[in-house]
Amino acid sequence: MSDVSMKAKPGQYLTFQLMAEQYGVAIETVREINQFGEITPVPRTPDYVKGVMNLRGKIIPVVNLRIKFGMSSQDTTRDTCIIVIDTEIGQVGMIVDSVKEVVDLQENQIEPSPVLGNEHAMSFVRGMGKVDNKVVILVDIVSAFNQDQMGQMAQFSHHDEAKAA
Repeated sequence: MSDVSMKAKPGQYLTFQLMAEQYGVAIETVREINQFGEITPVPRTPDYVKGVMNLRGKIIPVVNLRIKFGMSSQDTTRDTCIIVIDTEIGQVGMIVDSVKEVVDLQENQIEPSPVLGNEHAMSFVRGMGKVDNKVVILVDIVSAFNQDQMGQMAQFSHHDEAKAA
């Protein structure tokens, strides 16, 4: 049985696209949206970690959400963006195909996530938003990563700060 606190809550969501699907992330977790820029690869990181980027003097890990979600990789286009979100380990960049819009979802526009197999693997899906005639998959990006994965990313986001100390 799903935990009620895990369900998407009414409010504003930043919508973005991966392949043909639209996803939404709670606007309060979004720090900023950047054009796709220079990313430095870090050896021996998981395949979904594209590398790190310098965000105004701060080194943050950047994740390819397509790979993390089990989709095929795609070359970057002029629409490719990096959504920077706040997590307990600091900021993390998420590469998405494109950013769409901010939508305001009411309680009656949010359905619970359907059970589609492995409930644990899908635990980051918080619900389904209904916007016009489209479905927006509402996700908690941080929940898509287990503690070990968050710990690995924390290592390279604090890497330079440790050297400076």
